[in-house]
Amino acid sequence: MAYAAWEQDFEVLKDIPRSYEDSGSICEEVARLEMQREYPAPQYDVVLGIAYGDETRVIGELDVVIFDNNLQKVVKIAEVKCWKDVRAGLEKAKEQRARFLKAVRSTKPLRFFSTSTKQAFDIDKFKYVGEFFSVAQKGSVALGFERELEYTLKEMRDYRYEMLRCQNQGKCARP
Repeated sequence: MAYAAWEQDFEVLKDIPRSYEDSGSICEEVARLEMQREYPAPQYDVVLGIAYGDETRVIGELDVVIFDNNLQKVVKIAEVKCWKDVRAGLEKAKEQRARFLKAVRSTKPLRFFSTSTKQAFDIDKFKYVGEFFSVAQKGSVALGFERELEYTLKEMRDYRYEMLRCQNQGKCARP
């Protein structure tokens, strides 16, 4: 079952110019694909890698952000952690959630921007996020994550290597 699903996911991912050097990148991309199926365009935009910070520094980065285009705001944010130590990944996701909520509730001016395109986003879109959830590899819900991907950690590692090999052979898009 997972292999047939991967063939479908691979067909989409091969045309996206993404670096897979970071081991978490494949999990984020797969999470984005799963969220796009659940939150389809044109009503929703599912965006990866939105950083936020003040005038002097970046405070954090949001892994998957789901914009509702009708409401003109962010409705959900997901932190993706495909870690060998699942509980440590969950703790990190909780820390990141708390950091984001503290930053948004502060009176300091914040800026939001894409880490890949540098596109800026209005802070008002982030003020009333309806849900903030954690996502990890298959089997992680039993250990406290709210959502899990349809692949195991080993499968994700294998798929990451497949994407790197495909990019090195010039058959897949590169960043």
